[in-house]
Amino acid sequence: MNICLTLTEINWALTKDVFSIIGTVGALIFAGFGLSTWKRQLRGTSEYELAKKSILLTYEVQQLIQGVRNPMLYLRKEEVEAGRKIEEEQRIYDERMKALYLKWAELQTVRLESKVIWSTNAHDCFNDIQKIIGELRGAIWLHFWMKGAYAGPGAKVDNNPDRVIENGKIVYFESDEDEFSLKIKSSVEKVENFFKDKVRSR
Repeated sequence: MNICLTLTEINWALTKDVFSIIGTVGALIFAGFGLSTWKRQLRGTSEYELAKKSILLTYEVQQLIQGVRNPMLYLRKEEVEAGRKIEEEQRIYDERMKALYLKWAELQTVRLESKVIWSTNAHDCFNDIQKIIGELRGAIWLHFWMKGAYAGPGAKVDNNPDRVIENGKIVYFESDEDEFSLKIKSSVEKVENFFKDKVRSR
């Protein structure tokens, strides 16, 4: 049996509705694909920016660590003449360390963000830098302790020359190749090695 419909027998209202539904579904599917692509691009951009920021802040922390170690101290003349030379030196080191702590706090925020995205490995690549800062802080404390800054009246301070020289290797910057500078460089490289592919793949 052959079925033949004439144009007048076609339900054009129903046909129009069917095509309208098909068009709407198709548009939603394409929109879904577009949204998914946009989300992937946005996530990729966010991860790239976070990786770049992690490396940049690490470099800034490195510079500030070396700034703390700068052997040049500009002491205020009136403080030195008033017999407060050690206190003046302490003030300078305190200011340098405060600047370092502020930048380290910024890096800590980025460190936590990177842990959310790339897990514990991202967090741990900053561990050596944290140790370097702690080691420097301890060396500066010892530096002033050996100068008698924290010793009470009659207290004996162990400031034998060998100990002073050994501690000075941390406190004072000599060159980019001095022992402590190489440790700093190694700690920075661990951050670079973790994030560099995430920046270059962009």
